[in-house]
Amino acid sequence: MREPTHCLPSAYQHFFRALDDIESDNGLARIATAIAMHHQPGAAEEEIFLELDRIASTISDRVHDDNPRALLAHLHQHLFDELGFRGNNRDYFDPRNSFLPWVIHSHRGIPITLSLVYKLIAGRLGLSVVGLNAPGHFLVQVQVADETMIVDPFHGGTKLSDNEARSLVCQHSGRDDISQENLLQPANHRQWIARILANLLHVFSVQGDVDHIGAMSELYDLLKGVHP
Repeated sequence: MREPTHCLPSAYQHFFRALDDIESDNGLARIATAIAMHHQPGAAEEEIFLELDRIASTISDRVHDDNPRALLAHLHQHLFDELGFRGNNRDYFDPRNSFLPWVIHSHRGIPITLSLVYKLIAGRLGLSVVGLNAPGHFLVQVQVADETMIVDPFHGGTKLSDNEARSLVCQHSGRDDISQENLLQPANHRQWIARILANLLHVFSVQGDVDHIGAMSELYDLLKGVHP
């Protein structure tokens, strides 16, 4: 495999190697970190994992009986009320909102990266979380005992009914033809990464940044199995 034309070689190689583990949460985090490495060469996945572990440990230390509902409640309290993870409404189209290391450091991001942080921490607590690849506004679905709920990490962990989620997605996407079936379709990890890259391609296209468009396109080709 030759060296990339646009992407930072270390980021490109890290992305490629992490693809072998894409089905795991840690693999998903490694690939998301590799995307950021092109723009932030100093980003280190070890630091990301340490911070995710630290947040998860703080939450688990508050629950002494592994009650999933208590874990979820403390997850929301610590992540959103205490640490203040929120959507970056002020600079929504800042490309850093798509970089996992920056989102973890700044506690700001866009729906898909905040959902990723939520999933990675919840998974460390033994909670089952999947992404919902809804158009215009990424969400997560959490399974707690016999209850399934939709959560919006962008808006401070708001819990939504199916109808509320559909209304929110219709509002953000500008569409009114979104069915509940499409809304609740889980995203696999490849779709998750593809959407992060698509978001960055859109931002860099608006900015007219040809080099960054090329870099993200090279990573997208790797994701799709197109090896130069």
